[in-house]
Amino acid sequence: MPEKNEERPLSRALRSIVGMSVTEAQTRGASLVEAEHLLLALSRETGSPAAAALEAAGLDHAGIETMLRTERDVSLRHAGVEPVPQTRLTASPRTARPRWGASAREALVRAHKASSHSHRTRTAETDLLLGILAIELGTVPRALDLAGVDRAAIAARLGAPAQP
Repeated sequence: MPEKNEERPLSRALRSIVGMSVTEAQTRGASLVEAEHLLLALSRETGSPAAAALEAAGLDHAGIETMLRTERDVSLRHAGVEPVPQTRLTASPRTARPRWGASAREALVRAHKASSHSHRTRTAETDLLLGILAIELGTVPRALDLAGVDRAAIAARLGAPAQP
C-alpha cells in the first residue's frame, strides 16, 4: 500500500466502485478482489468518464466479461488444458467477503499516484481506470492485449499524459 503521505481519500463515486467490485468478486465465487473485478465495476458506472472511455474502446460490461473469458481459455490452452465450457463453471456466490488481491491493490496504489500527478485531493474513478491500464502483469493486461485494446488510447481519452 502507499506511504501514509501518498494516500488520498477516495471520491464518493470511487467508494461505490470499490463496493461494486467486491460484489463482482462475490458473484463470481472469487476469494480475492482483483483488477478484473474493479474493471467490471467501473464498466457498470454508466455516465462516468471512465465507463465512457471503456465503452468507446468497445469494453462495456459484457465485452469485458467476454475478454476475460477469452484470456482464461487462451491461458488454459497455453498450459495444455482444454477449457471447460462456461456453463460448467458457474460458481455459487460467496457469502464471505473476499480479500484484496495483489492486482487490485496495485491498481489502487497506481490510482492514488495518478490523482497526485493531476493535483486532485481525492482519488477518482478515472484515476482507478488509469491505474488498471498501467498494470503490466496479470489477467487484465493479458486480456487487454489479446483483445487488441489500445490502453494508451483509453488513457488519452481520459486526458492522461502520454506514457514513455
